[in-house]
Amino acid sequence: FVLALSMALSLAACGGKADDNKGKTEVTMTAQEIMDTLKEKLGDSFGCDVAETEDNISGYWGLDMGQVESWASMSNSNSAVNSSYAVIAKVKDGYAQDAAALLQTGYEHYSRMYNMDLQKVLQARLFVNGNYAALLILGAQGDWEASDEVQAKFAAEEAAKVDEVWRGILGSADNSIVIPEDDGNSGFNMEGDFEGLDGEPVIGG
Repeated sequence: FVLALSMALSLAACGGKADDNKGKTEVTMTAQEIMDTLKEKLGDSFGCDVAETEDNISGYWGLDMGQVESWASMSNSNSAVNSSYAVIAKVKDGYAQDAAALLQTGYEHYSRMYNMDLQKVLQARLFVNGNYAALLILGAQGDWEASDEVQAKFAAEEAAKVDEVWRGILGSADNSIVIPEDDGNSGFNMEGDFEGLDGEPVIGG
């Protein structure tokens, strides 16, 4: 009886341990490995073809490189009309939220550079998963001559692909991006118009 009871307790303990570990995956990928996975899985919806330099990470985005364990950043070679951008950082403990705040600030400046690719910019993703922080502006190019509603729908569908791949890598894809309001100090505004030098709006310009 004692032997049977001991075996039953052992099996129960093993079962409890298995339940505790279920669904818990420790991600150890470098930022570049995550970038490579995004590129592979998204295909034409990736949109980036040029690797950025470390100066861009520390300069434009303002990340403290002493707090960054690995990083990867890419943009589109035809950046004048294609806003595709991806920056991923694997950081030291306690720095992920600070890195995300810096990426948000950089996005607020970056977003005002685009008009024709506005809907993709509005679907930007800012992810924080453990020690990973990433800003992703990805997706295939839509039809700029289509209505705002059609462009917005297409951009949202492309962004959903990004969410799916990111979730597959890191387990969740909670977007914390904050879309900035137009402050009146640039030609860009969130309605999709662009002001010319004389202050008159130029649609699609």
